[in-house]
Amino acid sequence: MEKTKVVIASVLKPIDDTRMFEKFGLSMAKTNKYAINIIGFASKNVRSHEGIQFHSLGNFSRLSWSRLRASWKVYRHYLKVKPKILIVNTHELLIVTVLYKIFYGGKIVYDVRENYYRNIRHTRAFSPLVRPFVAIWVRFKERLTKPFFNHFILAERVYQEQMSFLPSSAIVIENKYQSIQPASQVQRPQLPDTIDLIYTGTISRDNGAFEAIAIAKALHEIDAAIRLKIVGYCAIKDDLKDLQAAIKEEDFIELIGGDYLVPHPQIVEEIANADFGFVLKKPNNGINDEKILTRLFEYTANHLPIIMLNNPTWISFCNEFNAAIPIDHEAYDSKALYDTMKHGDFYSKGDTNSSLWSTEEGRFLECIASLH
Repeated sequence: MEKTKVVIASVLKPIDDTRMFEKFGLSMAKTNKYAINIIGFASKNVRSHEGIQFHSLGNFSRLSWSRLRASWKVYRHYLKVKPKILIVNTHELLIVTVLYKIFYGGKIVYDVRENYYRNIRHTRAFSPLVRPFVAIWVRFKERLTKPFFNHFILAERVYQEQMSFLPSSAIVIENKYQSIQPASQVQRPQLPDTIDLIYTGTISRDNGAFEAIAIAKALHEIDAAIRLKIVGYCAIKDDLKDLQAAIKEEDFIELIGGDYLVPHPQIVEEIANADFGFVLKKPNNGINDEKILTRLFEYTANHLPIIMLNNPTWISFCNEFNAAIPIDHEAYDSKALYDTMKHGDFYSKGDTNSSLWSTEEGRFLECIASLH
């Protein structure tokens, strides 16, 4: 039986991005019904897999002419592959994907991973003068191309409210953890010589990287066994420069990544070896208030206790497992925090299997199967 050709494409994510490859790609590959092609920017040490081909766009910075041209490079890949199903997750690809459908047919899916309009308006990715215009252009593209898309997948439940112009048929497929080993086999280190804290994900001021450093320093003054690893990529050069300066003299803080992407398997390995994880992403005009961040799924699936901002949505999520210590990063007692870390009873209730990708996989495959 001939396999259905599928393209999963992005210009913002690497070709081995965990959602595109480990979740969508590998889930479809297991069915043996699809020939999968993943398009994204270059990544080192990409793992090969039968039934999945990777198409690299090379390397380019987030704000560059190369990124502006990337959507047309993706379109040329469409013409070579001639897919029957296309899944795209960035606004840059909306127009070229619709053009492909008009000229060559096929079914197209928009995987809404971010509310790009709100992100552009309220983050520092663009200069303040151009933010409103770029944001309006993005939302215009989403509304303009909406009638052409066969399906919409939402990575966050809150997008159903924030992006009410999307059809009611849009389904939520959360960005849960694709496990390497069953959660029941996860064992935290016992009585370690060090207390290892970890910050993972995009490194930036808005994501709480500097708060993590400040908290780690305060805890280190109480107990020299405290260590911190910061693992991830920093796209904002000024933030990276300031972060490197902030940890330069601190031998108990290690940066892995910063100016390069860290492979997801390495991130998972670091999470497995840590004792506490930070989730300190700031509200930023409400953008993050009701989002269940990917790292919350990753940490809870791996039974990693969490030090996090006292966001009501996150507290409710973590209370299911007794997984976290909520704090106000501007007014907290470091000694009380340390005592809770040492004597707290974490993951004493609940079933963290609910944080696994396997709970989303079936609905995702049903969605794709409905397209052919």
